[in-house]
Amino acid sequence: MQTTYKRWIITPILILLAAFLTNGILLIICGYNPLQAYATGVTGALGTAHGLGETLVKSIPFLMTGLSVAIAFRCGIWNIGAEGQFLIGALAATWFGTKAVYLFPNTSWIAIPICIIIAILGGGIWGAIPGILKITRGVNEVISTIMLNYVALYLVSAMIDGGPLQEMSKTSPLSDPIAKWVFLPRIFPSSRIHIGIFIAILLAIGLTFVLFRTSFGYQIRAVGEGTEAAEAAGISITLNTLRVFCISGALAGLGGAIELMALAPQLTTTFSPGYGYTAIAVALLAKLHPLVTIASSLLFGALTIGSYSMQLNIGISNKVTWIMQAIILLFVIGSSSFKLISKQD
Repeated sequence: MQTTYKRWIITPILILLAAFLTNGILLIICGYNPLQAYATGVTGALGTAHGLGETLVKSIPFLMTGLSVAIAFRCGIWNIGAEGQFLIGALAATWFGTKAVYLFPNTSWIAIPICIIIAILGGGIWGAIPGILKITRGVNEVISTIMLNYVALYLVSAMIDGGPLQEMSKTSPLSDPIAKWVFLPRIFPSSRIHIGIFIAILLAIGLTFVLFRTSFGYQIRAVGEGTEAAEAAGISITLNTLRVFCISGALAGLGGAIELMALAPQLTTTFSPGYGYTAIAVALLAKLHPLVTIASSLLFGALTIGSYSMQLNIGISNKVTWIMQAIILLFVIGSSSFKLISKQD
């Protein structure tokens, strides 16, 4: 019981305290009052209805990509490609929402599910590529997934900057807006909170059930704990590796589609500020547990909105807030990765 308490409560709190202490020193060096900065950040992210709503909205892509990374890491797969899979999902949704959607005019109940399915397939196929390379050629997934992130980024750029998905006037590097009947509904008219939050939470609950209550989940965890022991128990390493790559990519791809369909109806070259990379810290802070990833994503959503509040209200440079977020990522990833690395040795 004491070990569990330390793992789930004490260790993450100590990691975050160390990161915030370091950031406090950084703020002092830069000439800011850390107590005032932190108070402003908390108020901006959680102190008002608008701030809380924006925190929830910002946490959705963190949750979707965090779940993508968590299930891959659970299987011992170092999928660093959630960023690219997120972009491919958004690209697939853009294609449907601007081109094929007119086959289903003004029929949200048909168009929205089809758009989501296409994005899931796009992300899943993109996730399967490094899986196939790993299985057939022994290519390290860290290298292949990072490289595929850049391929996805430049593919998006090619499609919307002089490509077939660029907006009709061909003057800006972005797509046309997706059709209105593919928009995801908002929960409250006066807020940007949308039904994507329920999709993400239900997926977190479903993945928890799959991981800890099904034979497939047992196989995933067994492979992640040790391939030799899993293989000796008759578990197929090849099959589970490919399946998890596909599922991981599909989750990130769905995250990209949700973000596009709910908030940003036009695809741009800056569509993702790095959700897939931050997702690594989100998943590691949650100890790769899907349900705890909900809390972890909320924290990172609050950190993002809080940093905006610091910039607007007390004039902290955006460069300083980016450094602060990077320090938190370094503490979370650095402290959490030792155990994962030791499993691979």
